[in-house]
Amino acid sequence: MREMRSARRRRFVGQIDVMEVVYRVYVAAIFGAIALAVIAGAVHDANVSARGVEDIARAAPALLGLGVALAVLAGLRSGARGGPLAIEDAEVQYVLLAPIDRGLALRSAALRQLRIAVLGGAILGAVAGNFAFRRLPGSPVEWLACLAVFGAALPLCTLGAALLASGRRLGPVAAAAIGTVLLAWTVADVVLGTHTSPATMLGVLATLPLQSGAVAALSAVGVALAAIAAALGLISLGGLSLEAARRRATLTAQLRFSASVQDIRTVVLLRRQLASEHPRRRPWVRLGTPTLSRRPVWRRGWQSFLRWPASRLGRVLAVGLAAGAVAAAAWAGTTPLLALVGIVLLIAALDLVEPLAQEVDHPLRRDLLPAPPASLIRQHLVAPTAVMTMVVLLGAGAAVALGSAATAAGVGVVISAPTAFALLCCAALSATNDPYEYVLAPQLGYLQTALPIVVAIIATAAPVLAAREIAKRGGSPVLAAALAELVVLPVALAMSSWLGYRVAKRTVVEV
Repeated sequence: MREMRSARRRRFVGQIDVMEVVYRVYVAAIFGAIALAVIAGAVHDANVSARGVEDIARAAPALLGLGVALAVLAGLRSGARGGPLAIEDAEVQYVLLAPIDRGLALRSAALRQLRIAVLGGAILGAVAGNFAFRRLPGSPVEWLACLAVFGAALPLCTLGAALLASGRRLGPVAAAAIGTVLLAWTVADVVLGTHTSPATMLGVLATLPLQSGAVAALSAVGVALAAIAAALGLISLGGLSLEAARRRATLTAQLRFSASVQDIRTVVLLRRQLASEHPRRRPWVRLGTPTLSRRPVWRRGWQSFLRWPASRLGRVLAVGLAAGAVAAAAWAGTTPLLALVGIVLLIAALDLVEPLAQEVDHPLRRDLLPAPPASLIRQHLVAPTAVMTMVVLLGAGAAVALGSAATAAGVGVVISAPTAFALLCCAALSATNDPYEYVLAPQLGYLQTALPIVVAIIATAAPVLAAREIAKRGGSPVLAAALAELVVLPVALAMSSWLGYRVAKRTVVEV
């Protein structure tokens, strides 16, 4: 009885933490949607040309389907590791081990997760529709409705795939193989300009006001397949692995607490544990000893990157391509999308800043080294900046391939290194924040968390916006981007100096 009361108490405390996090998310989503609606009305972007509309109608379904296929692949991989349900440890112990149908015990939690995800996706889709109808032909009701349904169907098929993989106990290899087949099928649609993949059929829904005839009818097939995937996932709930569920419950509880106190570093580490991301035993390429032995910090950074698992490497590459696609849409005239470029690239920067974060994680070892801590921390930014520069250049190449002006390539080359350095500084500040520094002043804690994100958005949006506007007036966009970087670079240097000072002043507390 004492153990049951203790379990109930832990479950009640966990529910309070979850409710607090959900409340913050809801408040942020409401105010974010209002802000985006105001921005959409305030920003008067030009309408898309007739040729541009034709290109969107032809290529957008397959490109959006590519995102759907990636989401389904992520759902399958999550399901193979026991997701997507985050069941409390006490519920695993006392409910799932009880003599009742596990599917019946889990169905309410699964339906609740589906309901929240579908509602959130529909809201985000409607916000996207609010921007779309201002630049594309079609009535506002059509765009709002079709993009809201697309936004709702995306998490539906993703969670359905995860539930199906979890209930059927698909292995990681089988789940990855199925997702890869769907991804390759969708890539073939992108290359050939066809609409045969189920993911592409769902992508047709997002551009339904621009489609007609048989192509428009494919959207109904895509929605039906998403609903079928969710239904099959709910039916298969009873096959959930209890060992995987208990492991996920423990990690998820820690993840929720870390998110509630805004501990970004712990959130990243726990997310990697949930994804079963482990460094490779053998690096992709072995570094030569003579050439890099004189720069041990540079060498250590590259050794870290060369031991990345394939999933993390693929995620960073996908982030670079996604940032390029969003930047291409912003360059074409959808100005508010510039805010997403910095957020997307910051995700890659949080992975790249890992060597620096590990140095900060071991303050006692760092203090014993015969080197100034501030200088050591700043040296850890060099190798990640080099890799982040490649990611930004990859995004610039993707933007050019998607139809942006040829000058976008020159702009990408000019802004790549300074923007990469600024993004790494923002990620380093986020990963090294002390979550308990402002416990008595939570508003300062929110500011500490939000400031690097805001700087990352400005650092990526300002050069692209300046180059685009100068190009419209017949000037040199490359020169405009370079002048904008003259403002971004001093800010990044100041951030790196503050980062070194802040880490150096921390002392180890002996217990």
